[in-house]
Amino acid sequence: MKILFAATGEIALDTLEELNKQGLIGACLTSPDKRGKRGNSLIPSPIKKRALELGLEVLTFEHLNLEARKAVKLTSCDTLVSFCYGKIFGPKFLALFEKTFNIHPSILPKYRGCAPIKETILAQDRECGISIQEIALKCDEGDIYSSITFPLLGTETEEGLSNIVSKEAAKLAVNVLTNLESFEKKSQVGDVSWSYLTQKEEARLSLEDDFKTIHAKIRAYYPWPKAYLMWKDEPIYLCGVFESVFNLQEENVSEEIGKVISLDKAKGLKIAFKGGYLYISRLQRPTKKELSAADFVNGNRDIIGAVLS
Repeated sequence: MKILFAATGEIALDTLEELNKQGLIGACLTSPDKRGKRGNSLIPSPIKKRALELGLEVLTFEHLNLEARKAVKLTSCDTLVSFCYGKIFGPKFLALFEKTFNIHPSILPKYRGCAPIKETILAQDRECGISIQEIALKCDEGDIYSSITFPLLGTETEEGLSNIVSKEAAKLAVNVLTNLESFEKKSQVGDVSWSYLTQKEEARLSLEDDFKTIHAKIRAYYPWPKAYLMWKDEPIYLCGVFESVFNLQEENVSEEIGKVISLDKAKGLKIAFKGGYLYISRLQRPTKKELSAADFVNGNRDIIGAVLS
Protein backbone atom coordinates (compact mmCIF):
# COMPACT_ATOMS: atom_id res chain seq x y z
CA MET A 1 0.00 0.00 0.00
CA LYS A 2 1.33 3.41 -1.03
CA ILE A 3 -0.94 6.26 0.09
CA LEU A 4 -1.64 9.64 -1.47
CA PHE A 5 -2.72 11.55 1.62
CA ALA A 6 -5.15 14.30 0.61
CA ALA A 7 -5.65 16.78 3.42
CA THR A 8 -5.46 20.48 4.20
CA GLY A 9 -6.66 21.25 7.72
CA GLU A 10 -4.74 20.96 10.99
CA ILE A 11 -7.13 18.24 12.16
CA ALA A 12 -5.40 15.80 9.76
CA LEU A 13 -1.87 16.33 11.10
CA ASP A 14 -1.91 13.46 13.60
CA THR A 15 -3.11 11.05 10.92
CA LEU A 16 -0.33 12.20 8.59
CA GLU A 17 2.23 11.64 11.34
CA GLU A 18 1.01 8.17 12.30
CA LEU A 19 0.58 6.85 8.76
CA ASN A 20 4.04 8.17 7.90
CA LYS A 21 5.50 6.30 10.90
CA GLN A 22 4.03 3.15 9.35
CA GLY A 23 5.84 3.93 6.09
CA LEU A 24 2.55 4.17 4.20
CA ILE A 25 2.64 7.73 2.83
CA GLY A 26 3.87 8.04 -0.73
CA ALA A 27 2.95 11.68 -1.28
CA CYS A 28 0.62 14.40 0.00
CA LEU A 29 -2.02 16.34 -1.89
CA THR A 30 -3.11 19.60 -0.30
CA SER A 31 -4.59 22.99 -1.15
CA PRO A 32 -2.40 25.68 -2.69
CA ASP A 33 -0.78 28.31 -0.46
CA LYS A 34 -3.09 31.17 0.53
CA ARG A 35 -2.47 34.85 1.04
CA GLY A 36 -2.01 35.89 4.66
CA LYS A 37 -4.25 38.43 6.37
CA ARG A 38 -1.99 41.26 5.30
CA GLY A 39 -1.99 39.89 1.76
CA ASN A 40 1.78 40.01 1.35
CA SER A 41 3.14 36.51 1.87
CA LEU A 42 1.80 33.10 0.90
CA ILE A 43 1.03 30.71 3.75
CA PRO A 44 1.15 26.94 3.19
CA SER A 45 -1.49 24.63 4.62
CA PRO A 46 -0.59 22.89 7.90
CA ILE A 47 -0.33 19.63 5.97
CA LYS A 48 2.10 21.03 3.39
CA LYS A 49 4.29 22.55 6.08
CA ARG A 50 4.56 19.32 8.06
CA ALA A 51 4.87 17.05 5.02
CA LEU A 52 7.84 19.01 3.74
CA GLU A 53 9.45 18.80 7.19
CA LEU A 54 9.01 15.01 6.98
CA GLY A 55 10.64 14.95 3.55
CA LEU A 56 7.46 13.92 1.73
CA GLU A 57 6.52 14.88 -1.80
CA VAL A 58 3.76 17.50 -1.82
CA LEU A 59 1.34 18.24 -4.66
CA THR A 60 -0.83 21.37 -4.71
CA PHE A 61 -3.48 21.94 -7.35
CA GLU A 62 -6.33 24.42 -7.52
CA HIS A 63 -8.28 21.96 -9.67
CA LEU A 64 -8.01 18.18 -9.96
CA ASN A 65 -7.79 18.29 -13.75
CA LEU A 66 -5.67 16.38 -16.28
CA GLU A 67 -2.49 18.08 -15.11
CA ALA A 68 -3.20 17.03 -11.52
CA ARG A 69 -4.01 13.47 -12.52
CA LYS A 70 -0.75 13.14 -14.46
CA ALA A 71 1.23 14.37 -11.45
CA VAL A 72 -0.57 11.98 -9.11
CA LYS A 73 0.04 9.06 -11.44
CA LEU A 74 3.78 9.75 -11.32
CA THR A 75 3.76 9.22 -7.54
CA SER A 76 2.77 5.55 -8.09
CA CYS A 77 0.34 5.78 -5.15
CA ASP A 78 -2.27 3.02 -5.28
CA THR A 79 -4.41 4.19 -2.32
CA LEU A 80 -6.15 7.50 -1.64
CA VAL A 81 -6.79 8.63 1.94
CA SER A 82 -8.67 11.90 2.38
CA PHE A 83 -9.21 13.88 5.58
CA CYS A 84 -10.40 17.49 5.58
CA TYR A 85 -9.08 18.07 2.07
CA GLY A 86 -11.73 20.49 0.84
CA LYS A 87 -12.19 19.44 -2.79
CA ILE A 88 -14.45 16.96 -4.59
CA PHE A 89 -12.89 13.94 -6.30
CA GLY A 90 -14.24 13.15 -9.75
CA PRO A 91 -14.49 9.67 -11.32
CA LYS A 92 -11.32 10.07 -13.42
CA PHE A 93 -9.31 11.01 -10.35
CA LEU A 94 -10.70 8.17 -8.22
CA ALA A 95 -9.94 5.71 -11.03
CA LEU A 96 -6.22 6.28 -10.37
CA PHE A 97 -6.42 4.23 -7.15
CA GLU A 98 -7.11 0.64 -6.20
CA LYS A 99 -8.71 1.69 -2.90
CA THR A 100 -10.01 4.97 -1.49
CA PHE A 101 -10.75 6.05 2.08
CA ASN A 102 -12.28 9.15 3.63
CA ILE A 103 -12.05 10.03 7.33
CA HIS A 104 -15.16 11.83 8.56
CA PRO A 105 -15.84 13.11 12.13
CA SER A 106 -19.33 11.69 12.61
CA ILE A 107 -21.19 8.41 12.52
CA LEU A 108 -22.41 8.56 8.97
CA PRO A 109 -24.95 9.26 7.58
CA LYS A 110 -25.25 11.76 10.45
CA TYR A 111 -23.70 15.15 9.68
CA ARG A 112 -22.52 14.57 6.16
CA GLY A 113 -20.75 17.61 4.77
CA CYS A 114 -17.98 19.96 5.79
CA ALA A 115 -18.69 20.91 9.43
CA PRO A 116 -19.70 17.82 11.43
CA ILE A 117 -17.85 18.88 14.59
CA LYS A 118 -19.73 22.17 14.73
CA GLU A 119 -23.04 20.34 14.27
CA THR A 120 -22.19 17.82 16.98
CA ILE A 121 -21.74 20.66 19.48
CA LEU A 122 -24.78 22.61 18.31
CA ALA A 123 -26.95 19.51 18.67
CA GLN A 124 -25.68 19.04 22.25
CA ASP A 125 -24.84 15.43 21.43
CA ARG A 126 -23.48 13.32 24.26
CA GLU A 127 -21.02 11.52 22.01
CA CYS A 128 -18.94 12.18 18.93
CA GLY A 129 -18.11 9.69 16.20
CA ILE A 130 -15.52 9.12 13.50
CA SER A 131 -16.11 7.05 10.36
CA ILE A 132 -13.70 5.69 7.77
CA GLN A 133 -15.52 5.15 4.51
CA GLU A 134 -14.92 4.40 0.88
CA ILE A 135 -14.99 7.57 -1.20
CA ALA A 136 -18.10 7.83 -3.35
CA LEU A 137 -18.92 10.29 -6.12
CA LYS A 138 -21.59 11.95 -3.98
CA CYS A 139 -20.61 13.70 -0.76
CA ASP A 140 -19.95 11.28 2.14
CA GLU A 141 -22.21 8.54 0.69
CA GLY A 142 -19.59 5.79 0.57
CA ASP A 143 -19.77 2.51 2.48
CA ILE A 144 -18.25 2.34 5.97
CA TYR A 145 -15.13 0.33 6.83
CA SER A 146 -15.15 1.19 10.53
CA SER A 147 -16.39 3.76 13.01
CA ILE A 148 -15.87 4.66 16.65
CA THR A 149 -17.64 6.82 19.21
CA PHE A 150 -16.43 8.51 22.37
CA PRO A 151 -18.34 10.43 25.07
CA LEU A 152 -18.46 14.21 25.33
CA LEU A 153 -18.33 16.34 28.46
CA GLY A 154 -20.61 19.11 27.20
CA THR A 155 -17.82 21.69 27.56
CA GLU A 156 -16.01 21.08 24.26
CA THR A 157 -15.37 23.94 21.85
CA GLU A 158 -14.98 23.42 18.11
CA GLU A 159 -11.25 23.82 18.59
CA GLY A 160 -11.02 21.45 21.54
CA LEU A 161 -13.16 18.74 19.98
CA SER A 162 -11.18 18.99 16.74
CA ASN A 163 -8.01 18.27 18.74
CA ILE A 164 -9.61 15.16 20.26
CA VAL A 165 -10.89 13.98 16.88
CA SER A 166 -7.44 14.50 15.37
CA LYS A 167 -5.86 12.05 17.82
CA GLU A 168 -8.69 9.49 17.72
CA ALA A 169 -8.88 9.56 13.92
CA ALA A 170 -5.16 8.86 13.65
CA LYS A 171 -5.47 5.74 15.80
CA LEU A 172 -8.50 4.53 13.85
CA ALA A 173 -6.81 5.14 10.49
CA VAL A 174 -3.72 3.15 11.44
CA ASN A 175 -5.88 0.30 12.74
CA VAL A 176 -7.97 0.10 9.58
CA LEU A 177 -5.20 0.59 7.03
CA THR A 178 -2.78 -1.87 8.64
CA ASN A 179 -5.46 -4.53 9.22
CA LEU A 180 -7.66 -4.00 6.20
CA GLU A 181 -8.50 -7.69 5.81
CA SER A 182 -10.32 -7.49 9.18
CA PHE A 183 -12.78 -4.83 7.99
CA GLU A 184 -15.73 -5.43 5.71
CA LYS A 185 -17.46 -2.49 4.05
CA LYS A 186 -21.04 -1.90 5.18
CA SER A 187 -23.73 0.37 3.82
CA GLN A 188 -24.66 3.45 5.80
CA VAL A 189 -27.78 2.98 7.93
CA GLY A 190 -29.97 5.67 9.46
CA ASP A 191 -31.35 9.11 8.77
CA VAL A 192 -29.24 11.47 6.69
CA SER A 193 -28.41 14.91 8.11
CA TRP A 194 -26.07 17.60 6.85
CA SER A 195 -23.47 20.04 8.10
CA TYR A 196 -22.56 23.17 6.22
CA LEU A 197 -19.62 25.55 6.04
CA THR A 198 -19.77 28.04 8.90
CA GLN A 199 -20.77 31.54 7.90
CA LYS A 200 -19.60 34.55 9.90
CA GLU A 201 -23.20 35.73 10.28
CA GLU A 202 -24.07 32.64 12.32
CA ALA A 203 -22.08 33.98 15.25
CA ARG A 204 -24.63 36.71 16.05
CA LEU A 205 -26.56 35.25 18.96
CA SER A 206 -30.33 35.59 19.25
CA LEU A 207 -31.99 36.20 22.59
CA GLU A 208 -34.88 34.16 21.25
CA ASP A 209 -32.74 31.07 21.82
CA ASP A 210 -32.83 29.28 25.18
CA PHE A 211 -29.79 29.24 27.46
CA LYS A 212 -28.66 25.74 26.46
CA THR A 213 -28.68 26.69 22.79
CA ILE A 214 -26.67 29.81 23.59
CA HIS A 215 -24.19 27.67 25.57
CA ALA A 216 -23.76 25.34 22.58
CA LYS A 217 -23.33 28.18 20.09
CA ILE A 218 -20.63 29.86 22.17
CA ARG A 219 -18.64 26.61 22.08
CA ALA A 220 -19.41 25.69 18.46
CA TYR A 221 -18.23 29.07 17.13
CA TYR A 222 -14.97 29.16 19.06
CA PRO A 223 -12.32 30.06 17.98
CA TRP A 224 -14.04 31.30 14.79
CA PRO A 225 -16.11 33.28 14.16
CA LYS A 226 -16.79 33.74 17.94
CA ALA A 227 -20.35 34.11 19.20
CA TYR A 228 -21.39 37.63 20.15
CA LEU A 229 -24.13 39.93 21.40
CA MET A 230 -24.26 43.71 21.05
CA TRP A 231 -23.27 46.22 23.72
CA LYS A 232 -22.76 49.94 23.21
CA ASP A 233 -23.48 49.48 19.50
CA GLU A 234 -20.60 47.07 18.97
CA PRO A 235 -20.11 43.31 19.29
CA ILE A 236 -19.08 41.80 22.59
CA TYR A 237 -17.65 38.36 21.95
CA LEU A 238 -18.51 35.56 24.36
CA CYS A 239 -15.42 33.35 24.21
CA GLY A 240 -15.99 30.90 27.05
CA VAL A 241 -18.84 29.54 29.12
CA PHE A 242 -18.70 27.91 32.54
CA GLU A 243 -19.99 24.39 33.32
CA SER A 244 -21.19 21.54 31.13
CA VAL A 245 -24.33 22.02 29.07
CA PHE A 246 -25.42 18.61 30.38
CA ASN A 247 -25.46 19.93 33.97
CA LEU A 248 -27.50 23.07 33.34
CA GLN A 249 -30.78 23.32 35.23
CA GLU A 250 -33.74 25.35 34.04
CA GLU A 251 -34.70 28.26 36.27
CA ASN A 252 -37.37 30.93 36.39
CA VAL A 253 -35.69 34.05 35.04
CA SER A 254 -37.26 37.21 36.40
CA GLU A 255 -34.71 39.65 34.93
CA GLU A 256 -34.79 41.04 31.41
CA ILE A 257 -33.32 38.56 28.93
CA GLY A 258 -29.77 39.58 28.07
CA LYS A 259 -29.16 41.41 31.35
CA VAL A 260 -25.74 41.04 32.99
CA ILE A 261 -26.59 40.23 36.60
CA SER A 262 -23.30 40.01 38.45
CA LEU A 263 -19.69 38.81 38.44
CA ASP A 264 -18.68 35.55 40.07
CA LYS A 265 -14.89 35.58 40.00
CA ALA A 266 -14.76 31.78 39.90
CA LYS A 267 -17.41 31.31 37.22
CA GLY A 268 -17.73 34.50 35.20
CA LEU A 269 -20.37 37.04 34.28
CA LYS A 270 -23.88 35.85 35.12
CA ILE A 271 -26.26 36.68 32.28
CA ALA A 272 -30.00 36.04 32.08
CA PHE A 273 -31.26 34.01 29.12
CA LYS A 274 -34.48 32.21 28.31
CA GLY A 275 -34.87 29.26 30.65
CA GLY A 276 -31.85 29.93 32.84
CA TYR A 277 -28.58 31.70 33.50
CA LEU A 278 -25.13 31.29 31.99
CA TYR A 279 -21.77 32.28 33.40
CA ILE A 280 -19.54 33.70 30.67
CA SER A 281 -15.93 33.05 31.60
CA ARG A 282 -14.10 34.96 28.85
CA LEU A 283 -15.05 38.01 26.78
CA GLN A 284 -13.58 40.22 24.10
CA ARG A 285 -14.29 43.61 22.58
CA PRO A 286 -13.43 44.39 18.93
CA THR A 287 -9.71 44.96 18.30
CA LYS A 288 -8.95 43.98 21.92
CA LYS A 289 -7.60 40.72 23.31
CA GLU A 290 -9.65 38.09 25.11
CA LEU A 291 -9.93 38.60 28.85
CA SER A 292 -11.18 36.62 31.80
CA ALA A 293 -14.53 37.86 33.05
CA ALA A 294 -12.90 39.41 36.12
CA ASP A 295 -10.30 41.28 34.04
CA PHE A 296 -12.97 42.37 31.58
CA VAL A 297 -15.07 43.87 34.37
CA ASN A 298 -12.03 45.71 35.74
CA GLY A 299 -11.86 47.68 32.51
CA ASN A 300 -15.60 47.75 31.79
CA ARG A 301 -17.36 48.16 35.13
CA ASP A 302 -20.55 49.44 33.51
CA ILE A 303 -21.12 45.98 32.01
CA ILE A 304 -22.77 44.96 35.29
CA GLY A 305 -26.45 45.76 34.95
CA ALA A 306 -26.20 46.30 31.20
CA VAL A 307 -28.63 44.57 28.85
CA LEU A 308 -26.98 42.90 25.89
CA SER A 309 -28.92 42.58 22.65
